[in-house]
Amino acid sequence: MESESDEDVYPKSQILPDGIVEFAFHYGHPFYTYQNNTKQLQPDHFAVSMMRKYVEIESSGETGFVSVRCYPWGAYHFFDVPIRNFLDQTIDARELWGNESSMIVQKLKALDSIDERFKLIEQFLLERLNEYRKNDNPLDDAVRLIRNSKGQLTIEEVCDTTNISKKQLERKFLASLGTTPKVFARITRFLNICQHMESYREQTLTQLALDCGYYDQAHFVKDFKEFSGLTPTEFQAKERVYHSDL
Repeated sequence: MESESDEDVYPKSQILPDGIVEFAFHYGHPFYTYQNNTKQLQPDHFAVSMMRKYVEIESSGETGFVSVRCYPWGAYHFFDVPIRNFLDQTIDARELWGNESSMIVQKLKALDSIDERFKLIEQFLLERLNEYRKNDNPLDDAVRLIRNSKGQLTIEEVCDTTNISKKQLERKFLASLGTTPKVFARITRFLNICQHMESYREQTLTQLALDCGYYDQAHFVKDFKEFSGLTPTEFQAKERVYHSDL
């Protein structure tokens, strides 16, 4: 994303939990993040973990950044720091990659085109992937199963399919995604709900909840409020609320 001037601002927007890890490299002014009643200026390059609560972001000046969003089963292959160490928060990229990442930001500022910036970051991340890639296909398969089922498979079904014990699966998830399989499944089911809200405007919320894997409307509303800070009705009415596609 780029802006052409200080007047071209990105307004405060609400970002919902989405089950991914994101790498951001600012070559313009970093954004502000609002979370838990605090306002913080983002580092000039950072990773943000899978979130369990919504956050709000807002530009602080002229915008220029490249953001790389990983599939849930992808991010942990790019560094050795356990994701649980920065769950629900950002971490300065220097803590993941040292001063090598600082050099990338300086080079980004000196380049003139988006394509050049893409190539620079792509090469940097490919080098990190070659350095840190893990061999854990059962974990990757388990994450894909939950994601592809829109969070509707039980953890027992995931364990049976991947031949991983429940205790092993939880340990792997905590180290590589930062949270438990159950919470990841709930976030995935919540995102599926968000994507279907518009098409259910003429139907009841109860029907939407049942079609997306909830036992009843009460559980649906509880998850919705926990992850978004909004009721489903408030969500439908509010502008500038963003979530990822499954």
